[in-house]
Amino acid sequence: MNKPILTTFFLAALLLHSGAAHADLPDLGDISQATMTQADEARIGRDAMRALRQDGAISDDPELTRYINDIGGRMAAGVQIPGLSFTFFIVDDQSINAFAMPGGYVGVNKGLILATQSEGELASVLGHEMAHVTQHHIARMQANSTPNELLLLGTLVAAALASRSGNGEAAFGALNAGVGMSIASQLSFSRDYEREADRVGMKYLTAAGYDAREMPAFFQRLQQSERLNGGNAYAFLRTHPVTSERISEAENRADSTPVRMRANSIDYLLVREKIRVQQLAPADALKFYQSALSRKLYLSEGAQWYGLARARMLSNDYAGARQALSTAHKLLGPDPMLFGLDAEIARKAGNWSQALAAYRAGLEKYPDNAPLFDGEIDLLLQTGQRQLALNRIRDRQTLTPNDPALFRLQAQAYADNDMLRYHAALGNALYFEQMYEGALEQYHMASQAKGDDFYLRSSIEARTRELEKKLADDKRDGKDSGGGIMQ
Repeated sequence: MNKPILTTFFLAALLLHSGAAHADLPDLGDISQATMTQADEARIGRDAMRALRQDGAISDDPELTRYINDIGGRMAAGVQIPGLSFTFFIVDDQSINAFAMPGGYVGVNKGLILATQSEGELASVLGHEMAHVTQHHIARMQANSTPNELLLLGTLVAAALASRSGNGEAAFGALNAGVGMSIASQLSFSRDYEREADRVGMKYLTAAGYDAREMPAFFQRLQQSERLNGGNAYAFLRTHPVTSERISEAENRADSTPVRMRANSIDYLLVREKIRVQQLAPADALKFYQSALSRKLYLSEGAQWYGLARARMLSNDYAGARQALSTAHKLLGPDPMLFGLDAEIARKAGNWSQALAAYRAGLEKYPDNAPLFDGEIDLLLQTGQRQLALNRIRDRQTLTPNDPALFRLQAQAYADNDMLRYHAALGNALYFEQMYEGALEQYHMASQAKGDDFYLRSSIEARTRELEKKLADDKRDGKDSGGGIMQ
């Protein structure tokens, strides 16, 4: 499957399905003119997220997910819109791109994170995408257009099927035949939205304590790099057209704000290197870090030693990995990702007691760190300490009762000896991931499994009735509630 292509077509069609703008409409439209309700926007965003998850496009790395939601949460703290909450996620793609979907869903490609040179630059992209959501840009485009929805749906299905077959050229042909000209015709209109997103996003950026100059600086560097590459535009520049005029406007706006010197967080520096190692073969990663350290070409020396530790671990050089990680610890100080890597190296080497000690040392210092907690539980299950793992899960669920990862770990604990609780836990994981059809299937299997637990069976029955009604209502209304793209 060609995941980046399928993702691109889904999002392109989603935008056009919500309303393609035209170049002969000079007025952006007032937010109050939006024809989509907030509930409509939330549903569209949820459906899009389900499609992306089904396509395997979203990174499931817990440390990356935690980081992007931490920085996104700081950015969103100043957004006062009742009923709107943001979900930030990382797309497992090397291209430089980011996008926003209705309902507060903001995605950032791994490639874009690597392209940034400061946390402020990454925050500026998040702020820009958040502004697309808070200004209801898709809903406002809907108010100014009457797209042929049947043609649009047919084009989307054709592109999705072509992408699933691995035929990228056929997918592009299907898209161009149906909606390519519509995309081209809205370019000047979309630039107006981009400028508005710059202006509003910059407010979010400065409210979170970052320097407003980070935004135009990042856009300008991308533009210059694109020119040096012969005009082969980055995905971000194709979906977010950057002009010299737009950069100049952003620079002038930034100049009116105070300068704020904010150091990169350790997690930002480590996340970049973890992504880099994920995108390189182990041998290539080793060469990269050895060269960077010898030539002193890096944002952070400590982060380079962390990257080298990861590269050595993946090359099965566990002693070398521990040595590099020790240097990173000395240079950076304590950080949950360092404890996590310490445990990961020990697990790769088969040293369970050392791995458990690393998780617990990290949790003693960072008791709310979900990746460390989940890693510890997974290790307890791997080493046969099932009851202790279940006790730890129950304790954690009192604080985060809707965490799908905890339910998946719970299902893992019950997989061999309790089908009632296994299917119920897996159903709960899918339910909170909004994969409703899969959740309903698991609840049905749970109801047929042996076991006596009146409270659990009652909750399964209630959840089953809820989902059966929801799926029936959505089918009647022509909506998709958990299977991805409707066909």
